[in-house]
Amino acid sequence: MNLQDEREPADAVEARWQRMPLTWRLMLDRADSKTMGQGVLALIEAASKEPRLRRLYPFTSHWTLWFSSRTSPPFNVGVPAVEPLADGRFRVRGPRMTNVIGEADTVEAAIALVVAQLPPD
Repeated sequence: MNLQDEREPADAVEARWQRMPLTWRLMLDRADSKTMGQGVLALIEAASKEPRLRRLYPFTSHWTLWFSSRTSPPFNVGVPAVEPLADGRFRVRGPRMTNVIGEADTVEAAIALVVAQLPPD
């Protein structure tokens, strides 16, 4: 692997973090649920401020923000995902979505729960 091969995934991750908030702001006008759409946008914006999450590739599916170590499908999801709830709160689930790690009243607390579950490196 040469230096360019190592740089390309990092460039793809950074481009995705820059593009996602813009995409979600545009989608809010057409979203079936403004509350859920605003919740996803808030999660993206808060997660983008966390350096350890910022190294991962973010993607959304079914109102849930996921983080992958791969920049293209099939995504490699090994860390928790986070979703807004209809009541304005947030739920953090394990990578397989089968267990709830916790719920939080604020987007910052939800992202802190995700970060707390990240492996040391």
